[in-house]
Amino acid sequence: MLRIPSQQHPLQVQLNHYLWRCVEQPQVEATLGFSDKGLEVSFTVHESDPLITATVQQEPMLMVCQDSAVELFLAFADTKEKATADFKPMLEQCLYLNIEINAAGICYAKHGHSRKNRTAFTPEQIASLGIKAQRQPEQKCWQISLCVPRELINELCGYAGFEHVFALNLYKISETAEHEHYVALNPINEEKPNFHLPQYFTLACAQDAE
Repeated sequence: MLRIPSQQHPLQVQLNHYLWRCVEQPQVEATLGFSDKGLEVSFTVHESDPLITATVQQEPMLMVCQDSAVELFLAFADTKEKATADFKPMLEQCLYLNIEINAAGICYAKHGHSRKNRTAFTPEQIASLGIKAQRQPEQKCWQISLCVPRELINELCGYAGFEHVFALNLYKISETAEHEHYVALNPINEEKPNFHLPQYFTLACAQDAE
């Protein structure tokens, strides 16, 4: 289980599982830490020229996974009584969120219990993530930071999800054939590309959780 500390001393992780077809293999690091507001997440991607076609946040949301994008997936038990160390996230049996952001900071985000018929984040919910994108061409990398608000999670879960055990996975992707790659924090043992599989998420909790 990942025990996530405060944002003052965030947990640093490497995304080093290169899955399926990887024409490119960018190096990716991320940090995770809790603040009073929520779960603070940042990605650093070592790519000198990330593919960016979506440059404006719009409705309906653009599929930024075609671009060079990072992704945060979170899963929560349907009740707080089930949000324990025995939580086993599975499709149709848990709420999960996919938050996908390209190198320009354009976001695609939905929530639901399965890959189909998911509910899109509202523009206000996307704005609440406080997404910041930064390019550092001299260092041949780019960065994304965001905060998933506790208030948003409480609203979607119906309980204080970050105060209990939940699950997550972090990804880096581009589905465009010339740059295609799939990188994950936690491995996925499937034949075809699919990030929407909560059973492969890793359990997580706040470091000070009982």
